[in-house]
Amino acid sequence: MILVNVLLFVAIASGILLLMITSEDGALERGLRMREAARAQAIARGGETSAIVALRRDAVVAPDTDNRAEPWAALSEKGAPIDGGSFDLAIADAQDRFNINALMQPDPVAAGILGKIAAAVGMSPEQAARAAGAIRAAGPLSDLRPLAMLGLPRAQLTRLAGLVTALPYDSKINLNAASEDMIGVLTGDPMAARRIVATRERQGYVTAADLASMNVTMPQGTGLTSNLFWVRSRVRIGDTGQQITSLIARRDDPGADGKVAVVVGRWIGATAPLQAPALP
Repeated sequence: MILVNVLLFVAIASGILLLMITSEDGALERGLRMREAARAQAIARGGETSAIVALRRDAVVAPDTDNRAEPWAALSEKGAPIDGGSFDLAIADAQDRFNINALMQPDPVAAGILGKIAAAVGMSPEQAARAAGAIRAAGPLSDLRPLAMLGLPRAQLTRLAGLVTALPYDSKINLNAASEDMIGVLTGDPMAARRIVATRERQGYVTAADLASMNVTMPQGTGLTSNLFWVRSRVRIGDTGQQITSLIARRDDPGADGKVAVVVGRWIGATAPLQAPALP
C-alpha cells in the first residue's frame, strides 16, 4: 500500500510538472508572438513616418508638381529583407480620381464631372442623379464599398470604382496621377488622353505648357499637384504580420516652412478602404 501511494503521488507530481512545463511553453510562445507583433507594428509605423517626412520635404522643394518621378514615390518596397522577416510599402497619390464627396455641396463642376463619368460607364442620367442623391444621403463617405448598393452591373461598378474615390477634403484630380481612362473621360478626347500619358511616361510628369502644346485645355476640377496620399505598409516577422494603411494630408502651416504632413486616417490590419492602393 505504501508503494502504491508513493507511485500515486509521483504520478500526480509528474502530471503537475508536465502541466507547468506546457503552460510555461505556451506563455513563452505567446510572449514571443507579442514581441514580434510589437516590433512589426513599430516598423510599419516607421514606414508611415518616412512617407510623412518625404511628402513634407517634397511640398517645400517642389510645390508646383506631384508625380511618380519624385523622391517620395521611390519609398515603395517589395519584400525588402529585415531582421527575421520582410517589409512591403506602397505609396500612391490619392487624387488620381474624382472625389465623390465633392457632391455633398451643390457644385456645378462636380456635377459636370459626375455626368461625364456616368456617361462613360453607361449609366443613364436618372441613374447618375440617384447615385448623387444616395451619396449625399450617406456621405461623406470614407470608402467606395457603399457604391455596390447602387445596383449597377459588375462591369459598370468595376469601371466606376476606377474613376472615383472618397476623400475627406476638397481635392482636384491630379493629371500627373490620373489614369488614361480618367483623363479621357475628363477631356472627352481619348487621343488627347493618350498623348498626355505618353508625355508623362517619357519625362515623368506633364506641365501646363505641355497641355498647351497639345492644344488641350486643362479640364475643370483638375490640377497638377496633390495634397492627399495613400501609404500602406506590411511587415512580416516570423509567423507574425502587421499592416497599416494611412491617408496623409499636406496642409499649409506658416510656422513649418509653409507645409506640414499629417495622418488624417489610419486603418490597422488587412481591412482598408477599397480605393487604397494594393500592397505589392
